Amino acid sequence: MKVQKAELYTWPTCPYCKRAKGLLDQLQIPYTDHDIWGQDDQKQALIEKTGQTTVPYVFLNDKFVGGCDDLFTLYESEGLE
Repeated sequence: MKVQKAELYTWPTCPYCKRAKGLLDQLQIPYTDHDIWGQDDQKQALIEKTGQTTVPYVFLNDKFVGGCDDLFTLYESEGLE
């Protein structure tokens, strides 16, 4: 998958967030990291939008792909560039 735009919504202390960012860093895919720690309104909006209750929220090319495990699954199945 060719990634034109990557956005993550994360918490600074979350190991899964760090792992997802690490994969994108390793692949040299630039991303925008939105720190939503303590931002209950933003977190609630993401829950309503995605149905997912845990961070990170990973969006590639404006499409929600899931969390850290979903990002790794996508990478392993389709590759990311």
